[in-house]
Amino acid sequence: MIIKPIYAAPVDLGQPIWGIGKYQQGADLQTGTLLTEFLSSIITTLTVVGSLAFAIYFIIGGLKWITSGGDKTKASDASTQMTQAAIGLIVIVVSYFIIGIISNVLGLNILDPAAVLGL
Repeated sequence: MIIKPIYAAPVDLGQPIWGIGKYQQGADLQTGTLLTEFLSSIITTLTVVGSLAFAIYFIIGGLKWITSGGDKTKASDASTQMTQAAIGLIVIVVSYFIIGIISNVLGLNILDPAAVLGL
């Protein structure tokens, strides 16, 4: 039995695909694109770090509460730590709303740089 290769038919995509990357030729960049991508990368990194910090502090607070052994000061400290972790997470979520408002005022789409590039 001979197996013959099957080839896909060429499809015309209409327009060439452009984007930003170190291996691509000059795309038509809009004003603020590089700033938008930079800010978006910073915001994403800080969000991930903040979310991991929330999870770690909340879990440590829960373990402290469980191992407090009925000591009210240890349980109170653990409860405070868990509350502060939750407040930190709330600050992260609210910051997204603030960033959205700022990006609308400045005309930069900081939270979605792909929309600026038209991707």
